[in-house]
Amino acid sequence: MCQSAERYHDPDPYLVLISMQCDNPTAEAAASEKVIKPHPLGTFAIFAAIFLITFLPSYLARFGLLDDYYILDLTLTKGALCPEIIGNMMAQGRPLNLPFIAAAFSPLHGIGDIVYLRVIATLGIALLATLFFRHSMHVGWNRAQSFALSLLVFSQLPFQVLAGWGLVGFLGAFRIPLAYVSYFLAKYTAEKPVKSLGFAGMYLATLLCLTAAMAMHQTAAMFFWIAMAQDALSPKRWDMSGKLLNVIFTTFGSACCIELLVSLFGKKNYAEYLIQDRKDLTLDPLQKLVWFFAEPLNSCLNFNNLNASFLVAIGFAALIIAGLTLFVRKLEPKNLLKQRVLLLLALPFLCYTPNLIVAESWASYRTLYALSTLMVIYLFCAIQGIGAKLSLSSRAITLTLFLAALLNLFCANRSIATYIAEPQAKELELVRYRLQNENSSKALKHLEEQMQPPKGKGPFDMWNYDKETMLPSWDDVIAPAAFYDEFGRTSSSRPFVGKAMVHLLLRENAGK
Repeated sequence: MCQSAERYHDPDPYLVLISMQCDNPTAEAAASEKVIKPHPLGTFAIFAAIFLITFLPSYLARFGLLDDYYILDLTLTKGALCPEIIGNMMAQGRPLNLPFIAAAFSPLHGIGDIVYLRVIATLGIALLATLFFRHSMHVGWNRAQSFALSLLVFSQLPFQVLAGWGLVGFLGAFRIPLAYVSYFLAKYTAEKPVKSLGFAGMYLATLLCLTAAMAMHQTAAMFFWIAMAQDALSPKRWDMSGKLLNVIFTTFGSACCIELLVSLFGKKNYAEYLIQDRKDLTLDPLQKLVWFFAEPLNSCLNFNNLNASFLVAIGFAALIIAGLTLFVRKLEPKNLLKQRVLLLLALPFLCYTPNLIVAESWASYRTLYALSTLMVIYLFCAIQGIGAKLSLSSRAITLTLFLAALLNLFCANRSIATYIAEPQAKELELVRYRLQNENSSKALKHLEEQMQPPKGKGPFDMWNYDKETMLPSWDDVIAPAAFYDEFGRTSSSRPFVGKAMVHLLLRENAGK
């Protein structure tokens, strides 16, 4: 007997029939019954509860992370829209962050209040998970597998960074969903007649939405492509018209061009706030391609393994290629197989476009939201393909996915505790202790001297301090290990951050 096929109610015009796995599925059977999609508020509440528990260590400890200190110190002393903050955002081509930074930091009174930003960041992850879950059901996955996939995606390392970093997480709660929703606006646009006002209005809305996401964070805006990946790997029939492709790629290209102009303006007029290796485009595409496979893709194919291994990445890559090949061959329509394969090959590069075109080669986890999610989706579909080849039941595959999701949630809890919350809190206590015991004019004067950029360095570059300085340097790792500047690395090793941390602690000691 075939399990009952169902359809859910939703105002989205792109909803189509979802059929549970059947021995002999037919279009008529799929149309026979309906599935009611879970209420969005209820779904959000469940995801919020799960992720608040998962990232609990981030709220129990008192700390900031990297430029949390810098922005808070400037906000308390000069205001949230002071020249330094404006210059910092403009130099990076991210002017739309400014009102959100003002809204986030203006109500804060001290380091302890940064925890509220981390809570909001986690709620933003829950919102994104809700949107992702509903679209997974929309494209044809059943409720249980869509839920397991969402847990797998949003417990990955890039989203742990969001939950542990007040500034980046708070901004991410807005800019990543904004990029994701841009894709659906593109789909609505393609529904309209080309010469109609409706088409022009929706096209403009798509362009503005995607451009706004890029003007907040270029890499986070690449989450735009994740919804397209979900569509392309739908177990239902894939209807990708030339008109929709034109809307998607022209709006994306236009948004990139506008963001490039914004970045060039920022680099020209706020050069003193620019990190040196972000100012130029790459002139060696081959080297950049090698780097892409060696670092960002390697990290993503290690999933929740911080100590990324090439052997693990190669193993998962082989599994994905084999399973995805089996999965894609059975998808409909068969005449679009070539286009689907080309898109799936292009998506990893599209999900990392900003980082591939700039000279900077820094594959930190906060640049991997889209690429990491894409690899989880690929692995999810590869498991489906291999499961079907081995004639495994849907329940067995779903159980495997849920066990993997639970393991990921546990790993996320431990890594955010071990590599973010605990070392950052210990560092803050260490600096507070040293200030209390070395709070002399001589010690502070030496600290200020060490904070001055040495020859050839800008104020936002890196350098090590001497051993007499009370702040930990880049190589002074409190955690068991360190990965990029997000997991295990001390915040004060960034000179502009260390100076702000000291100012905040001195202000706190003075009772301000």
